[in-house]
Amino acid sequence: MKKQTLYGIGVAIIMLACTFGGWAGMGTPGTPTQSQADEVGTIVAATMQALTPSEAAPTGVPTQAATQSGGTAVSFEYASFVLPGGLADGADPEAVPAVSEDSGSPWEVAPTHLKFTLTGYQLQDRFHEPEIFVYPADEFAQVHASAAEQIDRLKKALAGSPLLIETLPLVPFFNAGPLIAANIQIIPFQNGSGVRTLTQYAQYSGPINNREMFYHFQGLTSDNKYYVIVILPITAPILAENEKSEAAVPEGGVPIPTDIGPNNVYYISVTEKLNSLSPNAYLPSLNTVDELIQSILVTDP
Repeated sequence: MKKQTLYGIGVAIIMLACTFGGWAGMGTPGTPTQSQADEVGTIVAATMQALTPSEAAPTGVPTQAATQSGGTAVSFEYASFVLPGGLADGADPEAVPAVSEDSGSPWEVAPTHLKFTLTGYQLQDRFHEPEIFVYPADEFAQVHASAAEQIDRLKKALAGSPLLIETLPLVPFFNAGPLIAANIQIIPFQNGSGVRTLTQYAQYSGPINNREMFYHFQGLTSDNKYYVIVILPITAPILAENEKSEAAVPEGGVPIPTDIGPNNVYYISVTEKLNSLSPNAYLPSLNTVDELIQSILVTDP
C-alpha cells in the first residue's frame, strides 16, 4: 500500500465563519455559500496535487518526519497529518480491533479503525487525552446507532443546515452530552470537511473549566467513506482551572450563580465570552489546531 506523508504546514486556511446560535435570541449562524464551497474544493484539489508521496513503507508501520516548517508529519495505514510545531512531539498510532455488542459496552461498539494519541501535547493532565480517530463511516453507522445519527447530523451540517448545539454531531462514544458549543466553524481538510466546536461534556450541570473543555472536530471525506473525530484539550484565559468549587474564575470570566448553580443563562454567557476571544487567546491557539485539522488526509487502504 502506498503511503503519503505531508510536508509543510502551509495549507491555505479556509474558514467559513459560523456564529454560535444554539439558543433563542443569539442570532442565526451563517452557512457557506455555493461559491465558498467551490473555492474550498478548488484549493483542496490544488493542495492534493502538490503533495509529494513518500517511499512505500510496510503495511502497518507508522512514519514520522520533521517538516521544513518545524512541524512533524505523521503517517500510518491510510491516514496522515502534520502536527504544527509546538503542538505535540508526535503521535502513537494504532489499528483498534472491532468491538461488538458481545465484547464491549454499547458506546464502545465500533468496526476496526485507526486511533492516534498525540504525545508531548502542549497541555498535560487534562480530563481528555489528545486523540484523532478515523472510522469507516458506513461500517460504523451499521453497528452503532448513535454513530449513524451523528454522521447524518454531520452531513446535514456540511450541506448548509444551521449550526446549532441541538443539531451538531456529538461524540458517539461519550456517555455524556455537551454543555456548550462555542466557536462553531466549518473547517476543510485535505480530502474532506467537517465542523469544529469548543465544548465540554458532562452528565450533570457543571462549571465550564480548563480541565474539561476540549476542541472537538468531526468530519467526512469527500466520498463519505471515512469519518474523522478529533478531541484535543484546549484552555481559555477566562475559565477557572478546574471544576472544583474553590477554583477561582479569572477576571473577565463568568461567575457561577451562587444561588442556583450553572444554568442556561450561565452557559450562554460563557459561550458568548469564548466566541469573543481572539484565536491566539486560547492554548493551544485555535489557528494552530485548525492547521492540524486542515492537514488531515485519509485515503483508501
